[in-house]
Amino acid sequence: MFPFLRGVVCPPHTLNSATVNNQRDFWMEVHKRVESRDPLAVLCVVESIGSSPGRAGFKMGVPYGSGFFGTIGGGIMEKKLVELAHTRLAHRLGVTGSSSGALAAGSSSRDPAEVREARDPAEVLDSEGSFPYLKRQVHQADLGKDRSGMICSGEQTVAYFFLHGEEAIQLVADILAAFDDRERPQELEFSSTGIRIVAAGERRTLNTDEWCYYEALRTQPRIAIVGAGHVSLALSRQMDQLGFHVTVFDDRQGLNTWHANTFAQERKLVDYAEMAAHLPSDPELYVVLASVGYRTDDLILRQLIRNRYNYLGMLGSAEKVRVMFEGMRKDGFTDEELARVHAPIGLPIHSRTPEEIAVSIAAEIIGVKNR
Repeated sequence: MFPFLRGVVCPPHTLNSATVNNQRDFWMEVHKRVESRDPLAVLCVVESIGSSPGRAGFKMGVPYGSGFFGTIGGGIMEKKLVELAHTRLAHRLGVTGSSSGALAAGSSSRDPAEVREARDPAEVLDSEGSFPYLKRQVHQADLGKDRSGMICSGEQTVAYFFLHGEEAIQLVADILAAFDDRERPQELEFSSTGIRIVAAGERRTLNTDEWCYYEALRTQPRIAIVGAGHVSLALSRQMDQLGFHVTVFDDRQGLNTWHANTFAQERKLVDYAEMAAHLPSDPELYVVLASVGYRTDDLILRQLIRNRYNYLGMLGSAEKVRVMFEGMRKDGFTDEELARVHAPIGLPIHSRTPEEIAVSIAAEIIGVKNR
């Protein structure tokens, strides 16, 4: 039925969702719903081509009769696909009358049976409540059958899965446990037969009428912010919203911005002279230096610069950076080592306030994360 996905094994992706800010959050919400015995449709974008608002890995949960969480791209397309999810859930559950309950928040208040009768049969494709189910969406105004209602010229394919009962509860519990298993990297396989956990890199032979999509089960990205001032507070808020695990370090007690920082998952009072012990090499860690001033930043940077991080950035003016780097060169630090430091930190967007500076730093980190 969908030749563009027949026998295809898509590359692994990580979740990028505007509503649920990381994979763990999404599956924790799914776990809560299935444990409450809510019939649930999980929608996952398994293919995206060109300028598509829903990228591969975007997910949405649609509990029957109670709204939705996550996103598969937004707009009129998302509204239509949520309605379709409710319609298919109604078929699966054998609901045909007005007792089927409300549709998703913000969508039509008609029951699923009425929606089904009003829709173009070519758009529904398969009137049964079968899962898994693929729905292609092409974002072009002049296309008929698979037109999404958007005109951004790309396309995406969304897979629908049904989760309910003891097997679903166990599956989601296993998914959550897999996030913390650093010794055995694992992936989620979304396929024409359902969802299952597999060892990282494991691939099975597909028949011509089968399809598969794989997604790495990764822990939250982590950021360490050294310094607990105003920029640190704004950046903690920003990175928490982006799904990062935030740890803040400072050597000062009683800071109002320290106590106001409810966004960091960890706050640690430390001796800056011992930062190397707190932040050893970690290729997956993002590190931001934003301490109280030149001397402390210099002390910390000299300890960390030869460690390996995914990102190392330092707050400060171009002149501050020039003076610091000049002194470090005299003490034997190489240009190659200094070039690893993003300094002055952040994208050049003429930011002034702590919140604007936080946006510029977050944008630079996202650029490194997604490259």
